[in-house]
Amino acid sequence: MAEGEHMTKLLLSLGVLTMLVACGSSGSDPAADPNADPSQDPDSGAPSSGGMTGNLGGGGGAGDAGGGVDPNCAGTVAETQKSKVDIVFVIDDSGSMTEEMNQIKTNVNTFAQKIGGTGLDYQVLFIVKKAKSSTQQGNVICVPPPLGGANCGDNAPIFHHIDQDVQSNDALSLVLSTYDNNNAALAWNKYLRADSTKVFVVVTDDESQLAYDKFDAQLLAKAPAGMFGTTTARKYIFHSICGWNTGQPVPSNQKCSTAVAPGTNYQELSKLTSGIVDSVCKTDYSGVLDNMAKGITDKLACNLGVPMAATSDPSKVAVQETKVGGAAKTLTHVTDASKCSSVKDGWYYDSATAPKEIILCPDACTDANATAGTKIQAVVGCAVPPPK
Repeated sequence: MAEGEHMTKLLLSLGVLTMLVACGSSGSDPAADPNADPSQDPDSGAPSSGGMTGNLGGGGGAGDAGGGVDPNCAGTVAETQKSKVDIVFVIDDSGSMTEEMNQIKTNVNTFAQKIGGTGLDYQVLFIVKKAKSSTQQGNVICVPPPLGGANCGDNAPIFHHIDQDVQSNDALSLVLSTYDNNNAALAWNKYLRADSTKVFVVVTDDESQLAYDKFDAQLLAKAPAGMFGTTTARKYIFHSICGWNTGQPVPSNQKCSTAVAPGTNYQELSKLTSGIVDSVCKTDYSGVLDNMAKGITDKLACNLGVPMAATSDPSKVAVQETKVGGAAKTLTHVTDASKCSSVKDGWYYDSATAPKEIILCPDACTDANATAGTKIQAVVGCAVPPPK
């Protein structure tokens, strides 16, 4: 097993997610249990989260579906991939950013472990001046293990460090210029996965020289087409740790105490992509990165790909949760996100007519991620009650 693969497995604490696809039957469809129980953080500037693309996790064996679904309806297992997320930190390493850089270095391993702990298939990229050794002084970063490799090196495939000096106003411009740079050492497009959600985390106490709308247009135009989505369906999220003053609306022209500028272009990008804005002036980034990790997992860990077998008749799908040592529980299908406030164990499709995702309601998502070893399964081909 490669070292990177071993590290990834160590960081995953959520149980493997599987899909059970029902075999065909010459008789009538067995029915699901008709009696299944139907039952902006002002400190972070976070808008409400929205659905992002993701998939259910790896396979398991066929067996009794449980949870009120007739066991005779169980069948073969469809192998799928876990949700993929590529996280790109772009860190201002100018002279005023020494303490902020240290806070990122101190807290980034906990951040990564929280992402991996939900079962997401993740990798982290750093764009910032790289230290040559763990003892090197100055505004450089050496990412420590387990996320980073030995001697300030990469830990492929989960971590890659692009050694690029990032000055006060350059973050957005450098994201674009290094993406497909002719210098192979700087180009980071080779690490991105076409089917991942891209998450940017920019850390700076200044303003961008490039306007946010120009950045967005140029990023969406990058090859291959669709890597970052489109204007109507972006595949990237932008989080900002910038000069925003805690408690102010987003965007705000009011800067925090130690910042050079409020970073309104970064705030605008976060607003555009439903990202999180936090203050670069905070002296402890543990809560800042915890909040951003939660933002990532809330959006991605509970958006699950619809199995191909279900696309012909998505009305015959039962979604189940199984905790370690417990019986399978059939979750409640609801028509849309508006029903989630009254149905705590609910799920819904992203589209009632042509679904591509099974989305767990927030409470069901939190419950699934709260206990290591929890499995989410989709049983396909059985008659089930209509959505509530």
